[in-house]
Amino acid sequence: MKIGITGASGFLGSYLLNYLVHLEKYDLYALSRNISSEKIKNFESVVWIEGDLNSNQVCANFVKNLDLIIHLAHTNTPLTSNRDISGDTLLNLVPTLNLLQAIRDYGASPHIIYASSGGAIYKPSLNYQSFKESDPCEPSSSYGIQKLTVENYLRLSAEQKWLTATCLRIGNPYGVLLPSERMQGLIGVALNQILHRQPIKIYGDPNNVRDYIHLEDMCRMFELVIHKHSSFEVYNVGSGKGYSVNQILDLIEKIVGISMIKEVWQTSQTTNQLPSWIVLNIKKSYENLSWEPLIELEQGLGTLCEQILWNQ
Repeated sequence: MKIGITGASGFLGSYLLNYLVHLEKYDLYALSRNISSEKIKNFESVVWIEGDLNSNQVCANFVKNLDLIIHLAHTNTPLTSNRDISGDTLLNLVPTLNLLQAIRDYGASPHIIYASSGGAIYKPSLNYQSFKESDPCEPSSSYGIQKLTVENYLRLSAEQKWLTATCLRIGNPYGVLLPSERMQGLIGVALNQILHRQPIKIYGDPNNVRDYIHLEDMCRMFELVIHKHSSFEVYNVGSGKGYSVNQILDLIEKIVGISMIKEVWQTSQTTNQLPSWIVLNIKKSYENLSWEPLIELEQGLGTLCEQILWNQ
């Protein structure tokens, strides 16, 4: 099977690409705007394609002969996307539509797996019930609007029968260190800030609750829907459990043995609009695909911390 991955050099893309390479089951084609010699060296079996989805020619060349496309490419976060909504559309929605148009023009009807959002598209609720895929969607950021809009374009495309699609509404993935300046990815960013003795920057209310999913469990879900899919489907990919920012920091303190983590709380109009509670209901994923997360948060955090300390 020939699989193409957009955003292959990003946070999710790098981990997923490594996961699929080690399975030794697929012919992999990785699209990235910037390809380093280190990437090529580390993934020698992968065909690398340097280019931008803003280019119709790049899109046309990329989709040729692919059986399946995993679409991960995205710029901006829920905290930054509202600053320039027209710019956000040009950065994210237009390139995705270019990709879909190339697929339609080529006429091969591949399956698309799209990395949507489990935390930015649902309508906020105060009843503390985990969100099901059928619950109302009412994004509070341009980021969430773009994700939901792409889902709808994929649904429309599937109804018109020129592709099939699975949208994965992913919770808060973790499992690697992330750059300290990132505004998304609490666990990976916080651990990097601790490693470099920097204050931990928290955006919004530290009592906000989110659903965290290990990258390894996320990758298992991607591989499942590579082989089991229908015309159009949406799945939540989370743990089904919620942890506040404070609880995450307490766990990190416990694991790394630091008695006090310095915290800098970043508040603004945007952060004040962040939902206070988002936990995903994963019953559908279990019933349809027999998928459930295998890595508990404390276990995943512990392993990540050990890896970080080992490499120092």
